[in-house]
Amino acid sequence: MFFSVQTSIIIYVLLGAALLLTVVLALWRWGMARRLARHLVYEDERSYLPEEQLPRASVIVYAHNDAEWLENFLPTMLHQNYPDYEVIVVDDASTDTSRNLLSDMLTHYDNLHLTLTPDRTRGLSRKKLSLMLGIKAAQGEVVLVTNANCCVTSDQWLRLMMRNFVPGTDVVIGYSHYRYKSDRRAGHCYRVYDTVTVGCQYLASAIACKPYRGVSDNLAFTRKAFFDNTGFSKNLDLRWGEDDVFLCEIAHEGNSRVELLPETMTVACFDNVSDAHTALKLRRDFTSRKLPRRLPFMVQGFMSACNYVRLGCLAAAVVLDWGNAFTLAVAALLLVLSWILSIVPVRRVCRILQAPLLSAGVPLYQFARPLVNALYRIRGRKLSNSNLTSIFD
Repeated sequence: MFFSVQTSIIIYVLLGAALLLTVVLALWRWGMARRLARHLVYEDERSYLPEEQLPRASVIVYAHNDAEWLENFLPTMLHQNYPDYEVIVVDDASTDTSRNLLSDMLTHYDNLHLTLTPDRTRGLSRKKLSLMLGIKAAQGEVVLVTNANCCVTSDQWLRLMMRNFVPGTDVVIGYSHYRYKSDRRAGHCYRVYDTVTVGCQYLASAIACKPYRGVSDNLAFTRKAFFDNTGFSKNLDLRWGEDDVFLCEIAHEGNSRVELLPETMTVACFDNVSDAHTALKLRRDFTSRKLPRRLPFMVQGFMSACNYVRLGCLAAAVVLDWGNAFTLAVAALLLVLSWILSIVPVRRVCRILQAPLLSAGVPLYQFARPLVNALYRIRGRKLSNSNLTSIFD
């Protein structure tokens, strides 16, 4: 082992490339985290509707065999601090006690309404059909769609979402995450990382006036925008896509907003978080191929490639100059630097999106995520027909 700064030009090129890519990746990650943070910091500088101009709102709740969740969570939606709103539960042919529960609740809440999806439909997405029935039945100017398994954490949820519908705004993108404490299975930290990464990407893009995705757990839009787009008619062949394909159809630069206050976030509850996460990944991987806005995915792929090239440069420098302590020290320094610069912005995003704080494992998750996504993509192609409607359903 020796120490010499007079090593080959190839080693300097490899180390220089690793340093450059470390800086590029750090700037990109910090940029997205900063965009979310600034959106909250400068909240008071945005214009909002005054109290007397808040629109009449309709909350559309999709339910399918969700009696337990409806009993626990529906009352929070019915007790919002909002002047004029209704809650419409669309029951999608439930076979549990949901209808009995809802029938009983109808006698206690004047602002609760119920509509039913036909038991048998063919060639249609049942989720989209249910939402369409709810939206058609709605009396409000603005609808906010969510699901029965979603917990509203504040009585200010509706007010804070609706205040964004200033003239010219047709879509307000809220955020929802699963109940982190209920995920105890292996890989739970990776699922947290994947969830906040996906959230950060589409929220940062929407804040930059380039919306391409939302979540059907917490998405608001005007009924006019819905009917001007002829509802979901352009993508009825897809079982899913009400939160990305449809959003791309009605949202564009200038007519959408993002609401990120903790009081506006909903928490989705699942009996099995791991299975729910897998199902959602497969659905979104399929529908993302239908989106007209490909740039966010291309940038993500490019940055993942940069990360692999950076690690390859460091590994090559170490292998080619193994006996030089200078090369080993510089490579180790760059590795530690990149480790720190990876963790800090992710922790910042975790705080904003109300997720558990991640630490040492972040660089490993960043390395593994493109590979895991590739496996999902392969699996999804084998199951692609399950994402399409059929007359035989």
